[in-house]
Amino acid sequence: MPGGYTGRILFVNLTEGAISSKSPPEETYRHFIGGTGLGVRILYESMRPGTDPLGPDNVLGFVTGPLTGTSVPGSGRFTVVTKSPLTRAWADSNSGGSWGPALKWAGYDAVFFSGISPKPVYLMISNEKAELKDAAHLWGKDTNETDDLLQKELGESQWRITSIGPAGEACSLLAGIVNEKGRIAARGGVGAVMGSKRLKAVAVRGDKKRIRIADTEKLNSVRKEFTKNIMDSPFHKGLAASGTGGDTSFLVSIGDCPTKNWLSTGLDSMPTCEKLNSPNMNKYKQNSYGCHSCPIRCGALVRIDEGPFKTKAKTRRPEYETLAAFGALCLNDSVESVIKANEICNLFGMDTIAVGGVIAFAMECYENGLIDQTETGGIDLVWGSGEAVVALTEQIARREGFGAVLADGVREAAERIGKGAEKYAIHVGGHRMPYHDPRLSPALGTSYIADAQPACHMDVQGTNLLERGDHLGSEPLLQSPGLAVFGEYNKKGPMFATGAEYFQLLSSSGFCALYAIGFAIPVVEFIVPVTGWDLTWEEGLKIGKRILTLRQAFNAREGIKPSAFRLPKRFRTPLTIKPAINEEVDFETLKRCYFAEMGWDINTGQPGRETLINLGLIDLLSDL
Repeated sequence: MPGGYTGRILFVNLTEGAISSKSPPEETYRHFIGGTGLGVRILYESMRPGTDPLGPDNVLGFVTGPLTGTSVPGSGRFTVVTKSPLTRAWADSNSGGSWGPALKWAGYDAVFFSGISPKPVYLMISNEKAELKDAAHLWGKDTNETDDLLQKELGESQWRITSIGPAGEACSLLAGIVNEKGRIAARGGVGAVMGSKRLKAVAVRGDKKRIRIADTEKLNSVRKEFTKNIMDSPFHKGLAASGTGGDTSFLVSIGDCPTKNWLSTGLDSMPTCEKLNSPNMNKYKQNSYGCHSCPIRCGALVRIDEGPFKTKAKTRRPEYETLAAFGALCLNDSVESVIKANEICNLFGMDTIAVGGVIAFAMECYENGLIDQTETGGIDLVWGSGEAVVALTEQIARREGFGAVLADGVREAAERIGKGAEKYAIHVGGHRMPYHDPRLSPALGTSYIADAQPACHMDVQGTNLLERGDHLGSEPLLQSPGLAVFGEYNKKGPMFATGAEYFQLLSSSGFCALYAIGFAIPVVEFIVPVTGWDLTWEEGLKIGKRILTLRQAFNAREGIKPSAFRLPKRFRTPLTIKPAINEEVDFETLKRCYFAEMGWDINTGQPGRETLINLGLIDLLSDL
């Protein structure tokens, strides 16, 4: 077995209460790396098309990469994979902290769950031993309470806990999976899948010495240079100081951050948006923290001790997407209310992007007379009301009152409200859009509608660099062709494919995507000394393409055509502020050219035979 891997994967059948482990051949690891790649490889083979996302045959996986848990900076990541109940398509959701490394230290590269337990359970994994235990006493508890109770029950230190809160138990399609009291794999409804299986938590603990490194001296050399470069990067200095929300108002000013449910953007639309910048939370800051092996430490804990938005305890400082969701999107400049709404989402286990989005949707419905205080239970859903944001977040978390109408996202909420509400529901394929405007970045907009998991903002980091003309290191395969950001859309397929392949490689290896913003990650140069493989960048990008293609094949087998993922009509109107003023981006041409470069049929979504042969997938995908 190469370095960086334990060589063991855990499989848990919750219906039968059976636990087993398997050791995949080295070829599987080399072809799919880990994370999303290894996850889609297992799920494609394990599941039949048409599987009910909340039924026993759906598989839920927690997957690490070869760099996860090593000394590589930013290697604290793991990925949750499943079939999404929100989009009924492929879903992968990433999280950081120390839970992923702990799973590796406990002796496993991944754990996959199938079936439905007859009663609530949690899984305990400790040094290559795994056991299902009763979780009846944990059912109904929030994620902080669950963590505390399990730490006490297991009786030893250094347990890392990932769990669902009451939202996941109730199978809210906005539910995520929370690890370590606030880190969350939030997107795609993965928490609803975990809740449907009556799996409350997974507790892991292990010995760091279990991860073997093939060439420690070479790894130390690459790490030393990379760490210096990353700590000298202006963007990453900003992350260390203020997290991802330090310049929220700047993103509003350039048209990147939307206001008023995507009806507007720019400083004129919200002159007070500067109040949402992270430094305004410094008076509530308790301490900074970071993920495993991360020198940046971009996280912080905050606490509000008095007032209407008093927190229960120390809680995570909201990140940019959360500040945009509960703040700018709702025209709400009360950072205290955003902190409180974020705390509720972390305790109940919910995606802040989706919850904030469905609240803004409700506010627009309210403004246009589709709903009133009779439906909302007396909540005055006016734009800018921090009180309304927090009250409705609480209702959504508990599936109570009007919150029950909204608890499964904007598409389902629009159907329940009727009266033409769908025109206010901003989503792609049922997945709520994150808060970076696609009209500002053609690469981002293409990713929103061309990726197997629509409307995700992190998967495009490498493509963004190439689109801006930046080079991804010295490797010739990763050089930008120098095309204009706006225009030349029929030439960008190869560039976008390269960027997407690069990102899948680095993410599946266990790297944090925030390192890839404005910076070239020498991911192959890290994988080589960790594993001992003679991996080249050409092979690395081919691995990325293989991962992307199998994710796409997963959707094609489900009968999901590329036309199912489209930007809402609201994005047909160009932005009216610089730098994207009056630019009409041809997203359909971009999508078509990307699919052509990847070797996928733009009408059916199915990968072509030549592509499958080239990637070594022809036998696996014989059912297409």
